Amino acid sequence: MTTSTAPLTGKVVVVPGGTGNVGEGIVRAFLIAGATVVVPSRSQSRLDTLAQLIGPELALSLKGVNGTYGTFDEAHDLAVKIATEHDRVDHVVASVGGWWMGKALWDTSEAEWQKYFVDTTTSHMALARAFVPRLTPDGSYTVIAGFSGQKPYPAAGIVSMHGAALLMMREVLSAELRGQRRVNDLILGPIINRSRPGGNPNWLTADQVGEATVALTRTPSLTDEHIVLDNVDDLKRELGRMNG
Repeated sequence: MTTSTAPLTGKVVVVPGGTGNVGEGIVRAFLIAGATVVVPSRSQSRLDTLAQLIGPELALSLKGVNGTYGTFDEAHDLAVKIATEHDRVDHVVASVGGWWMGKALWDTSEAEWQKYFVDTTTSHMALARAFVPRLTPDGSYTVIAGFSGQKPYPAAGIVSMHGAALLMMREVLSAELRGQRRVNDLILGPIINRSRPGGNPNWLTADQVGEATVALTRTPSLTDEHIVLDNVDDLKRELGRMNG
């Protein structure tokens, strides 16, 4: 049995943002791999929708948790609750946030700045702060980020700045952990998902993002990396490296 096919049975994977368009594919991939997947959300209806999308068989190992992580205290309480109920947290994949565009920086309102930069960036920081110290010794933390964090995107400056902050957060975690836990980020291009079912045939689907995330989690040698997945060609290259 290879790293790429080893089951994740008995592993607990937490996916904040798992009810979202990209998160759904990540959740499904980990469930197929045999993990118990915990998805926190403030919305029970979104958790119910996710369970329906996943299907009854896989949903047996899907554990929805009513909880929020917008502040340090909320994320701390959530991490304690999950770690206590499941006796462990092996892997975390933070897929929090979304796309926004429409205004130049000088036209951006304070409310938009608060929602798309401050609130979302705080959630990521709160989650990392709460979960990284609770990972099992062979556990991992993966940040899902967008291509605009590396490439300035006109009229989407808030999202670009947020993405850049996430990538630096991951680098700081790596510098501070010094190999004690695995931390990586996946930098995604445009994704085909349930809200955008069409697009360039070389774009990744949400399920392909999930495939890549599971492969990364299963590859102990990969840590402290920016992994760019702009398209299907990138995915093939990286899967070959992870599964090789």
